[in-house]
Amino acid sequence: MAVILLSPSDMSSNLFPLLCCFSLALFGQFERGTLSVGAGGGFTAGGENLYLTNYLPNSAAFSAAYEFRLFKYLAPEVGVVNLTPLVPQFGKYPLPPTRERITLVSLGARGILPLDQGRIELFAGGGAVNVSSSDTYLQLGGWIWQVDGGGRVAIGKRRRFWVGPTVRLSRNGGRPTEEWVTLTGDFGFRF
Repeated sequence: MAVILLSPSDMSSNLFPLLCCFSLALFGQFERGTLSVGAGGGFTAGGENLYLTNYLPNSAAFSAAYEFRLFKYLAPEVGVVNLTPLVPQFGKYPLPPTRERITLVSLGARGILPLDQGRIELFAGGGAVNVSSSDTYLQLGGWIWQVDGGGRVAIGKRRRFWVGPTVRLSRNGGRPTEEWVTLTGDFGFRF
């Protein structure tokens, strides 16, 4: 029996791909993975962190997600949502607004309810989100929690392509509170 000792930096760079390969070999079956992309809107929902986010306008939101169906009703999910607000610049002289990027990377799980013999699916889930921004003035960063929900409908008899909406609420549990809401229309491919 061999024991392999890895430093924390080695574990983060080597363990994740190893676990991914192991999980695909162990659970890999057809029609278990769903890759989806979407577009919609992103909004600051309030909270107590308004002194940092209250001047951010509503913006476009672009999403991508991968879901791996472990069981009929449960799937871990990883996703990313990019918001692109036009941020006003404040200064002594009028400055033009700049286009910034706010990225929400999520890790979590979803419960799935198949309806109409599997042609329609409703889902709800939760997880953790890492928030980052291209603008250092916004002082966004760190981990917050997220709940999401939505539905999708299969297109065609083979049920390879899916469309439907997804809404996500991301919120910081500490003080000051920070909240984000995104609503996207998603197109998915199941393989």
